[in-house]
Amino acid sequence: KRAWQSIVQQKLRNQAACLDTVQPGASDFLREQAHRVASGDPDNREGSGARYYFAALFGSVFTREQNNWINSALNYGYAILRAAIARSLVCHGFLPVFGLHHKNQLNAFNLADDLIEPLRPIVDAWVVHHHDAFRTILMSADKAELVRLLYVDVYVRRGKMNVLAAIDYLIEGLGRYCTTGEMSDLDWPAL
Repeated sequence: KRAWQSIVQQKLRNQAACLDTVQPGASDFLREQAHRVASGDPDNREGSGARYYFAALFGSVFTREQNNWINSALNYGYAILRAAIARSLVCHGFLPVFGLHHKNQLNAFNLADDLIEPLRPIVDAWVVHHHDAFRTILMSADKAELVRLLYVDVYVRRGKMNVLAAIDYLIEGLGRYCTTGEMSDLDWPAL
């Protein structure tokens, strides 16, 4: 529960940083929500933050269920991050089926779905800055740029590193956390 709390807090902070690039000042609600996340997120601050965030980022009529370029780009980018996380989890001896928060018996990647949360705003930031009303389908060039997001820089306590290196670093920290129970071993990437 404490690890999930930490993940949700960093996700909300990263969403706030992403939103700052589009609407400075609109992110105060997300930062406030991050401070209020309790162990296990029983009040679903993640969900209320997501509703606010996506409406502020893409407009009040936007939903994640729509069939449009924005959702295609988001889904593709998230799939790339999820695959990189799953690969790293297996390389570090984790069984991705066992999640911290996600527990779907039909999902072989519950833990990857937990760990992707703080990284999603990387994709969101690219999408919000590259979409326009005339784009209707995700092109090969868009997909190539989304793959290159694995090489953008994020920040951890150790310093700046690219997303792929940060994924390995956070999973190594998760391994230490599982052994020691020390929250300081968890170091989620920041935008």
